[in-house]
Amino acid sequence: MSFDELINSAEVSRVVPSLSRVFCGVAQCDITPPIGIQSNPWGKSQSARSTGVHRPLMANAMVVKSSVNDKREQFLVTLDIGWIGCYECDVIKFRTRVVDELGIELDDILVNLSQTHKGPPFCLHEATREGAEFVPAFIENVITSVIKICREARTNLEEVNITWAYGKCDLASVRDLPLGDTDFVGYNPNVLADDTLTIGRVTNLGGKTRATLVNYGCHPTTMGWESDLISPDFVGKAREIVEDKTSAPFFFLQGACGNLGPREQYVGDPTVADRNGEILGYATLATLAKMFPPASEYRLTELVRSGADLAKWTLAPAEASATVKRERLTVRMKHKELLSEEKMRANWHDVEPRIVDTRVQKQLGIRFNYVDGEYVNHPVWLWQIGDAIMIAHCGEAYFEMQVELRRRHPDRVIMFMDMTNGPGYVYIPTRSAYERNAYQSWQTLLAPGSFEEMLTFLDEALQSFSVTRGE
Repeated sequence: MSFDELINSAEVSRVVPSLSRVFCGVAQCDITPPIGIQSNPWGKSQSARSTGVHRPLMANAMVVKSSVNDKREQFLVTLDIGWIGCYECDVIKFRTRVVDELGIELDDILVNLSQTHKGPPFCLHEATREGAEFVPAFIENVITSVIKICREARTNLEEVNITWAYGKCDLASVRDLPLGDTDFVGYNPNVLADDTLTIGRVTNLGGKTRATLVNYGCHPTTMGWESDLISPDFVGKAREIVEDKTSAPFFFLQGACGNLGPREQYVGDPTVADRNGEILGYATLATLAKMFPPASEYRLTELVRSGADLAKWTLAPAEASATVKRERLTVRMKHKELLSEEKMRANWHDVEPRIVDTRVQKQLGIRFNYVDGEYVNHPVWLWQIGDAIMIAHCGEAYFEMQVELRRRHPDRVIMFMDMTNGPGYVYIPTRSAYERNAYQSWQTLLAPGSFEEMLTFLDEALQSFSVTRGE
């Protein structure tokens, strides 16, 4: 058989990465609040007032279109904030205002929160502790900043190549630690966490990096109650490392993190957060380094007689998909018994009153426009950008959700995003978490079995939503 015949007979003679060829614009700004603002939400904290800044809090915006003439724009926004406590502050006062200013629909924007535990509340109803007087102005600044950078992203629109790839990062650890008849939230060395790191490298046609999308599941809980510093946690150092190398905005997209957190956490020393950030930052750079150049694939092109029979692979141009589309879906899941405020307070009678107040407020706040009779309406957004699929929802899923979806759909890169839009910032634990009375199982409104129901729903939705590569 000739060399050409051998090449043609090879089981694999091409390696084609997941690619996109779209129009994109990006922008970034600093949203760090003033020192003195309420920014220590830990129930254990003695004071919520900040006394300094570890690293700045940032906001990023990206607009994506299939072509320069495409009238539909899709915006991806990342914010270094923790969570949004209620429907009113999230949907009505924030995102509805943003989309009205931009002239788009509410489902044309995904706002993903890093979930730092060292930032101000983004809800007026949670501004109840020391430094609360600064919160309204902070929220207003974030809203106007998001509008500003989305408009700026529009003005920076250009044709880009996006290369998608999976990498590895071992920052996250499983944080359900069995002790007695319950699970405490802390490092569990006996169970392996998901180490998948998903990267989207955005480059213009001149090869200049315009943005790096980094999807990874891990709670930013390095900085605990002993620190009074405003901080993006490990995201800040990771951002510095990647942006210093790429000269482009770093978009951290929080993945399925319901049962994941750093091994070393709950500390007062910001250098520990920086060490955790180095793990994520350098893992990102390692993944970028192994990527093919933009819009290229790898082909088996030559067989060479040398000291051994050698198979030579060569980079070659590759076609990329220009498809950009989105769909909003609703997962209907049963909720648990919804306890009255009196019942919740009775159940937590042995907990410090201030902590009980916070728990009750959150439990009541997340019900509005989410609970519907015996069910909840859990929103999910599916986005296709070329060969990649984004799955975004408002809750905190256990990491097994993203692992299983990627296993079932290996032919495409999947970015799974927790903490996106709202309402319904609830945990989505596996059935075993309820059996162990884990924190996530009593915090959530969802009934046991909801994780498994949502997994099946998303699996089926992906089968109908996804398209053949390169469409």
